[in-house]
Amino acid sequence: MPEVSRSAELPAPPERAWEIFSDISRYGEWNETHDGFPDGPPELATGTTFREKVTIMGMPGEATWKITDIEPAKRLVMDGDGPMGIKLAMRLELAPENDGTRVTMVSSFDGPPLEGPMGDAVAKAAGDAADASLEKARGLLAQ
Repeated sequence: MPEVSRSAELPAPPERAWEIFSDISRYGEWNETHDGFPDGPPELATGTTFREKVTIMGMPGEATWKITDIEPAKRLVMDGDGPMGIKLAMRLELAPENDGTRVTMVSSFDGPPLEGPMGDAVAKAAGDAADASLEKARGLLAQ
């Protein structure tokens, strides 16, 4: 199962960083793979399920997510199903560090289509997208 973990220190305390990450109306401003919510923006609460349009490696797809754990200003954890039977997981963790916040994004993917070299390619693309997403979040917090 490919897993990708990326971290960055952002220039704001966890409560301020959480404002960006939890404002679903701004999700596309920082999340590099996000293309929309077909059923409208979801409520961020444990147990919420929602659909998200995503693009990775230039390929559009749709994921169905379930929020399994949420603690404001600390973490958001989701499990999901993607195209072709792919199982997904995403964890966003925030922790105070210096005068800002250490944000860690962890994504994992599992399923027959991702065995072998395809899994490596998806993991690389997901890592690049996570780096870009964290950089976009940094820019939003610097405004």
